[in-house]
Formats: sequence, C-alpha cells, structure tokens
Amino acid sequence: MSSIPQTVTGMIRRIKTFANNEKHSGLLMLFMGVIGFLVCNIPGTSQNYRLISDFATNLPLPHLNLSISQWAQDGLLTLFFLVIGLDLRQEMASGFLKNPRNAATPIIGAICGVIVPSLLFIAINFSSPSTAQGWTIPTATDIAFSVTVLSLASKHVQPAIRAFLLTLATVDDVIGILLIAIVYSHPSSIWALLALTACLFAWFLLTRTRKPFWPLLIAVGIGAWYAMILAGIHPTLSGVAIGLLTPALPIHQENSPRAERYRRKLSPISALIALPLFAFFAMGIPLHEVSADTLTTPLFLGVAIGLVVGKPLGIMIATKLCSMAGLTVGNNTRPMQLFGVSQLCGIGFTVSFLMSGLAFSEQSFIDTARFAVLLGSLIACILGVLILKIDEHQHSASSGVGKGSGPVPQMQ
Repeated sequence: MSSIPQTVTGMIRRIKTFANNEKHSGLLMLFMGVIGFLVCNIPGTSQNYRLISDFATNLPLPHLNLSISQWAQDGLLTLFFLVIGLDLRQEMASGFLKNPRNAATPIIGAICGVIVPSLLFIAINFSSPSTAQGWTIPTATDIAFSVTVLSLASKHVQPAIRAFLLTLATVDDVIGILLIAIVYSHPSSIWALLALTACLFAWFLLTRTRKPFWPLLIAVGIGAWYAMILAGIHPTLSGVAIGLLTPALPIHQENSPRAERYRRKLSPISALIALPLFAFFAMGIPLHEVSADTLTTPLFLGVAIGLVVGKPLGIMIATKLCSMAGLTVGNNTRPMQLFGVSQLCGIGFTVSFLMSGLAFSEQSFIDTARFAVLLGSLIACILGVLILKIDEHQHSASSGVGKGSGPVPQMQ
C-alpha cells in the first residue's frame, strides 16, 4: 500500500521537473500548436475541431458567453500572465531588474525591439486602414520559445547572453502588457472598476497575512478576473496585477518570498495546461482560406517583416547605441551572438497570437495575422539558429588556432 503514494509522489516530481525545464515546456507548447494546426486542416477532423473550438459554455453571467477557444485565450492565458507578474515582481525586488543599470542594455533593446517593428508595420499598412490597428502584433517576443531555441541551438550558452535574452523578453512582456492595457482595453463601468480595486486590495492584504486562506485567495483572484471583464479591460491583465501585488521578500520569518513560491507552484500548471491548450486552439488556422494573394497583403507582410526584420534590427540598433555609451551585455559576448539572439526575439507566438485576436474582429484578418506570426516566427527561428551556429563554428575555429575572444585550449 505504501508504494502507491510513493509512485504518485515520484510521478508528480517528474511532472514538475518536466514543466520547470524551459526546453521541455517550450517543445510541448510547440507540439500542441502543431497538433492544433494539423487537426484543423485534416478533412476528417477539421469539423470536430471547429465544433469544439466554437462550443459556447453559456454561463448565466454577463459577458461569460465564451467559446472554448475564448476560454483558453481569456481564461487559461490569465494563469500564464499571473506567472509573468510573479516573476516580474521577484525580478524587481531581488533579481536582474532591481538594478536598472545592469539591465539597461536589454531594457533599451526591448524598447527599440518594439518601436522598429511597429513602425515597419505602420509603414507597410499605411494605405490599409482596415488592418492598421494590428501594429502591436509583431512587437512581442515569446520567452518560452526563444529560450528553448537558444538552448537547443547553442551547446555552450554564455550566462550573459542568456541573461540578456531573458531580461529583454521579460521587459518585452511588460511592454506587451501595457499595450494590451492601453490599446485593447476600454474601461466602461465605474462599479466594475471599484470591484476590481476592492479585489486587488483584498489580494494585497491576504497575501501578507501569516497563513493565507487559499480558497479565499482563489476566490479573490477569480473576482478580479471577472471584474476586469465587466470593466472592459482584457482579463489576462488581472494575472499581472495580482502577481505584482504579491510579496517578493520573505515575511513572517519565512525562508523564501511568497511571489517565488507561488510562481513555482503555478508554473507547472501554466506550462502543462494553459499554454499548450492556448496553442492548440490559437494555431487552428484553416489553410484553405490562405492563398498566394494572402502572402502579399499588407497585414501579412507587416507582421512577418516586423518579426523577421524589425525585431532584430531594433535590438541591434539599441545594443550599438548602448555600446557607444559604455553599456555592455557582458564580457566576451560577440556581435554575431547578439545578432543571433536578437533574431530569436522575432519568435512571437503566444502574445502575438493573443494580440491578433484582440486587434481584429473579422476572423479572416485574425487568421491572416496568425499565419504571418507562425511563418515569421519560423523564419526568425531558422535564421537565429543559423547565425548562432555560424558564430559557434567561427569561434571554435579561431579558438583552435589561438585566436578570437574565447579562451585558448591548453595543449595536451
């Protein structure tokens, strides 16, 4: 009998280990996205996929007549944003973002990596008013995929390069959150805003009590989520707000901050359930509606070029300016490395898919934008891997003959 709990405990431990591995969780999300894409386009399964995706729950509450795919976007994705909020809170309290000077280059890189692709999109869609509001779509970097690809592409990732990518992608998420709040949220109810304020204040107080009552915390979190819907604010932002209000320093003689502990508990659920299901439904792009003409539309070109060209261009401009000002990414980092990582930042995916659904109400525009995100992210991924491989090969060759910036191996 005692072996059963041990088996269950071991299984839970393995699941958590899998979920906390960025490489594994990123590949799982990619796998589910590919499955969703295939199921949506296979004649024998496409109809059932669409029936499930469009099935409405019809809950007896205002604004909750959501389809399954909308629940994945507005509900499950909130958990992903909660993890981001907790991570940001911890980073600002005791991590890389605590000292802005240390994070100056990736912060400026993230800002320029948003400005340049948005300007490219606006320029390409200048004569197309119906699609011009999609300028935020190519501004996002998917932190899970970019870190996963970096770890797969480079055998020996320098800590400074990894920290640069993580910080840049994190700040990029902050900017994306602000864009969603400013561009796609339209507060409309003062009573809902008051209810939201009350829920957030309750969360702030409850998470600072000696022993928070978990059922009450969950109820308050759901209340904040629903209040944001009623207030006309995108509900995923409730996750960020709650995360930022969680204590990030130890209290009540605890050994670790609550923000860090909550993040560790919620990350597996986000990595194994929320993100894969969102990818499964978001990648349901019907190919029969995509033609050769689609690839030449301003919307498609604006998104794809923004991700493939705009993101790395903006980031490289920022790193050059920071270098001229005496701010560096780290010791022994090479320009080709930075270029490769900057190219990986063109992998949009999660937030870009979300913004595609927020920017447009017409399904054809959403599908075109998401197909552009998919293709643009794939091209950015391939280019980033090639650049990193070339840099690694050149560095290995130069090190072998006693040249280059890397250490010279000792003669045997």
